[in-house]
Amino acid sequence: SSGINAEYGGKGKLSMRDGGHYKGDFVNGEITGKGERLWSNGNVYVGEFEQGELNGTGQMKYEDGRRYTGQWRDNKYEGKGTLHSGEGDIYTGHFHLHKRHGDGEQVWSDGRRYEGGWVANKPHGHGTMKYADGSVYEGQYYHGLRQGQGTYTHITGISYSGLWIQNEIPPEEFASGMAFVGSTEIDIYQGESFSIELAVLHPSGNVMEGDTGRLLEAEVGLLSIPKGDKNSKIKSEILETGVTFETPYGEVKAANIAEVSRKDPRLEEYEDMSEKNESPEVSDEKDRTGSRSGYDYITLPTPTQTTPIQPTHCGHASWVNVCIPGHDMIETVESEDDDGDLVEEAKPKAKKKGKNSPATTRKERSATPDDREKWKKEGPRAERDKDLLKYAAPGTYIIKISDVTDPKFFDNTLEPIYMKVNILKIKKSSNKYLLPKSPVSTRKLEK
Repeated sequence: SSGINAEYGGKGKLSMRDGGHYKGDFVNGEITGKGERLWSNGNVYVGEFEQGELNGTGQMKYEDGRRYTGQWRDNKYEGKGTLHSGEGDIYTGHFHLHKRHGDGEQVWSDGRRYEGGWVANKPHGHGTMKYADGSVYEGQYYHGLRQGQGTYTHITGISYSGLWIQNEIPPEEFASGMAFVGSTEIDIYQGESFSIELAVLHPSGNVMEGDTGRLLEAEVGLLSIPKGDKNSKIKSEILETGVTFETPYGEVKAANIAEVSRKDPRLEEYEDMSEKNESPEVSDEKDRTGSRSGYDYITLPTPTQTTPIQPTHCGHASWVNVCIPGHDMIETVESEDDDGDLVEEAKPKAKKKGKNSPATTRKERSATPDDREKWKKEGPRAERDKDLLKYAAPGTYIIKISDVTDPKFFDNTLEPIYMKVNILKIKKSSNKYLLPKSPVSTRKLEK
């Protein structure tokens, strides 16, 4: 030693047998007070000492990149401190016997963040883990594993609250499937809108009320066409071309799903007239009879683009006031999204004008010169026929609902479910359509 009186104390430097050294305070010949200790392996401690031991507050920089700043007792982490792993992980909180112990927060380099109880370097007791993808677990831990009661909220919004065993949700607690609310087969007339509602089910059969944010996609496909339909040739062409997908009913040709601009196109005009104590417009006695027998006159609204994907909310999902548009109503176009990537989106086809312009509807493309001459003479009826082509032609359609949640909720993807939609030929009178006054869900149709 030098610069001190080892017997009485002061400041000085002491060389160690291992090749390291100490410089700092001495008391009665002992390393006590504040100082700096360098080990031969490259570790460096700056802080408080007591009789040669690391005691009090200080910082240790390890040769491998780790760094601890905080309280010490007998050369071990004890009390409050912050530990940097050297690889980007940081723990701030309590230590005991050189280990994370008590309340503390750990941030990992992969984006995870845990705040809560610790025992022997592992999460233990109550804590909250925020994962890199945005998912969150809050609940009980046992020696590093999710164990006991806890709530997990997935990045999609799907959540589970209940028992955890060995870091996992018990298999019997996952959603087991989906089911339609109401019938799995409906009959509608061409031009009518309808709604789809379903529930996500627990294995017990109850609704999974915590299931919110699961993404479900509705696909529509044409299964078959009525025999003897005068438009069957046109629809046969649809069945022979295009994208297909499998269903329990057989292979179908992909169609579209669209929204209807008015909440209930069958009733809006009628209810408005009823408030004024008026009757729907009629042109002859036959129409009056039709109206009295349960049908009303409507003007068909134009279907508009809608997203086929809907999220669940409290265990339910729905597509409200939708329809199956005509085969030519929607086309696929390319555009750029916010990231500059090419994406496909649905867009109504623009009507082309001009003598030599290509036909824009199925009926026009398949029309003979005699048909066109007939349309010119009929006037309003021709417009009516073109209006009707906004909607899918009579036939049997299948709606497939699929779980497209990404990323998956613990690899729990629900099996698809299917609904059959029978589209019936619309009733006509003069240049107007006649549809039942009662909603689809409350009436029984005659086939």
